[in-house]
Amino acid sequence: MDYRERWVHKEYLSVRRLDIRVRLLHAALLVLIVTFGLNFWYLQTVRGDTYAELAENNRLRRIAILPSRGVVIDRNERVIASTTPSLTLVLSREDRGDRSEELRRLAPILETSVAELEKRLQKKRGRPLFEPVVLKEDVGLEELAWIEARREWFPSVQVIQAPRRNYHEDDMVAHTLGHVGEVSERELDGREGLRPGDIVGKSGLERAFDDRLRGSRGWKYVSVNNLGRRVPGRSRMGQEPEDGTELKLTLDMRLQRVLRKALGDEAGAGVFVDPRSGEVLAMVSTPTYDPNMFARGVTHEEWGRIQNDPRRPLHDRTIDSFYAPGSTFKVLMAVAGVETGEVTPDHRVFCNGSATYYGRRRLCWKRGGHGWVDLRKALAHSCNVYFYQLGKDMGIDEIHRYGWMFGLGQPSGASIPGEETGILPSREWKQRSLKEIWYPGDTISVSIGQGLLAVTPVQMVRMISTVATGGRRPDLRLVAGTPPKNQAVAVDPNTFKLVNLALEDAVNEGTAKTSAVRGIQVAGKTGTAQVFKHSAGIDADELPKAERDHAWLVGYAPSDDPQIAFAIVVEHGGHGGTSAAPIARDVLTEFFYPSEPATEAGDESLRVSRPAGGGRIDGLRAPAAR
Repeated sequence: MDYRERWVHKEYLSVRRLDIRVRLLHAALLVLIVTFGLNFWYLQTVRGDTYAELAENNRLRRIAILPSRGVVIDRNERVIASTTPSLTLVLSREDRGDRSEELRRLAPILETSVAELEKRLQKKRGRPLFEPVVLKEDVGLEELAWIEARREWFPSVQVIQAPRRNYHEDDMVAHTLGHVGEVSERELDGREGLRPGDIVGKSGLERAFDDRLRGSRGWKYVSVNNLGRRVPGRSRMGQEPEDGTELKLTLDMRLQRVLRKALGDEAGAGVFVDPRSGEVLAMVSTPTYDPNMFARGVTHEEWGRIQNDPRRPLHDRTIDSFYAPGSTFKVLMAVAGVETGEVTPDHRVFCNGSATYYGRRRLCWKRGGHGWVDLRKALAHSCNVYFYQLGKDMGIDEIHRYGWMFGLGQPSGASIPGEETGILPSREWKQRSLKEIWYPGDTISVSIGQGLLAVTPVQMVRMISTVATGGRRPDLRLVAGTPPKNQAVAVDPNTFKLVNLALEDAVNEGTAKTSAVRGIQVAGKTGTAQVFKHSAGIDADELPKAERDHAWLVGYAPSDDPQIAFAIVVEHGGHGGTSAAPIARDVLTEFFYPSEPATEAGDESLRVSRPAGGGRIDGLRAPAAR
């Protein structure tokens, strides 16, 4: 019998195979244990800090804390805009359950629809559950009391404190200061430091100086469970928010209020400046709007009403509307005529009420004419015929050159975004823009401020400021503390003296008599910008309001030592002496004979109140006293 067939040998082989398998199993287990041990060592020692941070991040959520936007004050430290705490009604999404009944009960209390509340809820889908849904900003006390009295109906509704911009002057500085709103997706692109939910400047100085006013957000950490729901009582501060800095304007709210009241319901604009420094003292565009509407959140009805208003209340007419300057342009024509040698102070032209140039009869505004007029009388009484002839003799090239010297066709230096440069026509401009050559008849129209010429109120106040200061053209400034920028224009001082005498005559005995102020010699020039051709030579009172000419007035005071210069335009106002001049008179009267103190003796309740040590109220800077 073969030994390999014996049971002893077979048992030996079986035990040997089993022993090998056991040894292999032991080796595998040893390798596995060593591998796990090395891996545990790597995770705990080498990458321990990294994974601990990841675990902590899974447990913590970072909640943004918005900063308090910087206070805006006028030149006398009266508060124009500040940030104050407000109550915001939010809906928590951490609690399970159907919220339809809560929204149905809330809708009539909040004066909105269930669909609108559900729309807000839908916008938060995909966001962490601990982020609440804002139902209404700046909740009224009556609404809050009604909800709190029925707390069992609204288990998911909470009231939190949030910062809100407060414009103390309502619509007084709306266009110049602008308004704020939540940052849009488009604004997030290309701007560093912005996050969804941030409040940014949307227009005016709020937009121009947004980085300075906005500050930087802070954050705190809150603990959440594995479902992403917040764990009560576990939170810590990460970084305190940095509040925005104060912005002091050159505006004087005394003059701003008077100008706003004087413009009333008219569509127009007025700008008053210190001609020596370019500081803007008052700047109003009408019709206007209340920026608080945007700060608290504009409703669909309010937005639709503003958008559909044919008078365009959001449009800033001081910088963004350009008009034919009418006879106010004759001030510049007079300076250019003397400087180019086309006229002398004694040069006279006979006006019989009209003149014919290049086969077309041109009218003077006065039927029957002014008779023989020299430069001073022609400017004081706004004789069209005199300036028709001057424009013909001088030509468009010289008119364009002097217009540019005095700041027309270019930005005024004001810091408000969206400023238009208007149109200072020239041969090259017409060929480039209209693909037409310049005709001699075009010059005749431009010479009296009509035709292709178009200017903004801020450009005209800059022009008249250059005349007032004897040839120092200022850049306009709205923010206090910025250095003035004045550029000298090459004009003989005697030319300005002659023009000054003519502008005094315009107020004393000419077309601007209604702008006179007791005890102050005002220098001014009215203008009528023709809107419809049939309005020429027709009394404004005979035309419907919408067909009347635009009314202008530019000037300065006192004429021998100018401290204030101005430009006013009233759309469809008819004659400048009728509609624009009384507005200037009211503001000048307040400037020289103030109804309230503008110095340190003023009403302290209107001044900035700064909390000691920069104190905060529940995470917000203490609001300034109004």
